[in-house]
Amino acid sequence: EQGVSASEVTFDEAAVYARKEGIVSSLRGGVEKLLSSCGVKILRSRGEVADAHALLADGERIECKNILVATGSRPARLNVSGGENALSSDDVLSSPLPEGDVVIVGGGVIGMEFACYFADSGRRVTVLEYADRVIPFFGRELSIQLSSALKKRGVDIVTSARVKEVGREYALYECAGKEGRAEGCAVIAATGRRANIENIGLERLGLPASPIATDGNMLSPAGVYAAGDVTGGIQLAHYASACALKAVSHMAGVSSEIDLETVPSLVYTSPEIVSVGRVDGECRTGKFLLGANGKNLINGSNRGFIKIYCDDKNVIVGAEGFGDGVTELAGELSLAVSRGLTAEEVANVVHAHPTLYESVAEACEDVFGLASHKR
Repeated sequence: EQGVSASEVTFDEAAVYARKEGIVSSLRGGVEKLLSSCGVKILRSRGEVADAHALLADGERIECKNILVATGSRPARLNVSGGENALSSDDVLSSPLPEGDVVIVGGGVIGMEFACYFADSGRRVTVLEYADRVIPFFGRELSIQLSSALKKRGVDIVTSARVKEVGREYALYECAGKEGRAEGCAVIAATGRRANIENIGLERLGLPASPIATDGNMLSPAGVYAAGDVTGGIQLAHYASACALKAVSHMAGVSSEIDLETVPSLVYTSPEIVSVGRVDGECRTGKFLLGANGKNLINGSNRGFIKIYCDDKNVIVGAEGFGDGVTELAGELSLAVSRGLTAEEVANVVHAHPTLYESVAEACEDVFGLASHKR
């Protein structure tokens, strides 16, 4: 279609993993250089909280004014018979799987991103999801659209499936009163993540063995700060970073205006998904189909949509999108929600053409019936 002809195309998964490792190493190295240039001392030790103003680093006591707990999370294991046989997301990302079909337990963000990758790399994929639809914490329309896109690529999605047993190459499940069996070269557990809070000394502060509760400045009742997955809140890297900035600002006595209420959620499936703010049925909506967007067509796609949610005064309270490249629209959508802009205000900003983001203006115009490309 775009004038490129190719033959004998092959897929080298080892090269894919090598490239991934190279990018990760480069990013990590860049962060370490930034820390070093700022005079931050890095101790490569196992740390524990001694009290609200001291840490133990491999037994050495380190006094401090403030502590920020940011120990992250780890993949959750399947709590079923043979659950230890399933690979975690960490396992999958560390090295390529053997050749063959793949069974994924969990149709949330992690599971669906893996499903897209393995389907696009030529494997047959089966997804087993306990809820009645995939990505159940997102809007129903997004779920339906993503399921449809993956089924067209040969992914077998079984919803309302209760997994009962897992082996290294199979999963037994029950669905609608019937027993089922899914087989593959590996079973992947994609059932979320758990906070890393065990054995880091929180009991010395009287904190329970559960995610750390914090106030608006990320300060716990025990006097230590916490940010990221250890708080049991939104498990997203950009949210964790924002929470840490909020905490450090409070430590320094500096006022922080970071809006922790407006957090975009991105799903790097194919097509991609973006969602921010309120996306419920009580809102007024405007919608624009990406099949009428010039840049989307130039890029070889005619699918997807942008949807704007407004209150009764046309103030944008939420937005969602489905399509190739829509995660790059998260900035404008989040800004509109965070700053309480109206659909008219966003539509009145000149949006460059041809771009994908001009679809946001079109969706805003549709809220009050002025979209140039009707649905």
